[in-house]
Amino acid sequence: MINTSLFTLFLVTSAFAVATPGPGVLMTLTSSIRYGLRTAVWVILGTSTGTVVMSMISSTGLGILIATSPAAYETIKALGALYMVYLGVRLFKAKPFSFDLASKEKAMSVTVKQKGTLWLQGITLQMTNPMLIMFFVSLFPQFIDHELAFVPQVVVMTVTYFCTVFCIHFCYGWIASNFRRLLSTPKAAKVINCVGGAFFLFLAARVFVDMLQ
Repeated sequence: MINTSLFTLFLVTSAFAVATPGPGVLMTLTSSIRYGLRTAVWVILGTSTGTVVMSMISSTGLGILIATSPAAYETIKALGALYMVYLGVRLFKAKPFSFDLASKEKAMSVTVKQKGTLWLQGITLQMTNPMLIMFFVSLFPQFIDHELAFVPQVVVMTVTYFCTVFCIHFCYGWIASNFRRLLSTPKAAKVINCVGGAFFLFLAARVFVDMLQ
């Protein structure tokens, strides 16, 4: 059903990508501090759901491309590797992510209707992020085994990515709710940026080496 070694690499790559501070993380932090973790779970679910929607959109086009033009697919892989080089360099150069906005929020209570609104906000955030679909287009081809069925692999990766987003954002939310002072220092974000950047560069190099063989 899946290639175990490729899936393991996909899991590690996804974890680095999700853990890297960005708009989704900031929304999770802000919501966790403002409403509390129990309510912020709806934002986290929305963010996770949004990634699934974007994943399916990206994968549908990718599946058609694989079936109709292997050469074009290889080109997409090369462009995806270049995009990962860009991500790696950008992470190395990025300034530590600021959590000032989140730390200024105050705890509030919300209604059931507002929880639904928070869920939709998480979905909207992901679906209006043009970098996300680029990430999926560049990410998925690197972990597809051509000797196995395409759809089951995409389903497994999509579900895995959903769980990864939920778990990591939940951890961010828990930290935001219980250890606000830790958010006042940019050191943790800087470490994540550097480690994530190095991993993306490593993965891009691996793709280029495979293409040359």
